[in-house]
Amino acid sequence: MKTLIASAALLIGGLFSAQASADSMECYVDTQAYDQFTPNRCFALVYGATTSTAVFRVVGNGSQIDSVIWSNAASSCGTSGTSCSFEIRAFRPYTAEATILYSNGSWSKVSATASFEDGR
Repeated sequence: MKTLIASAALLIGGLFSAQASADSMECYVDTQAYDQFTPNRCFALVYGATTSTAVFRVVGNGSQIDSVIWSNAASSCGTSGTSCSFEIRAFRPYTAEATILYSNGSWSKVSATASFEDGR
């Protein structure tokens, strides 16, 4: 019985650690405050601003990232590395997408959406 419980605990622990190292994208909208990345979606209130900077970064699965190909709203970043930033306008969502290419030949697609309002 102890062996069965220990095996179940290892299996459950392995599932949680696999999820923690999954591919994802995080972002924040630059403000006067201390900005923190959040997974999948970010939003800010930037009083009086018509534009702001959205910052995105990919989080790999633990394997060595060979390159990142940015697309959709982030297409201007090309293959600039694991982070990308560009100017966005108020009241419009911007979805950045990226294809993560790993040195072992595997790949993954991730995305995140950034938006902000100007406090009207």
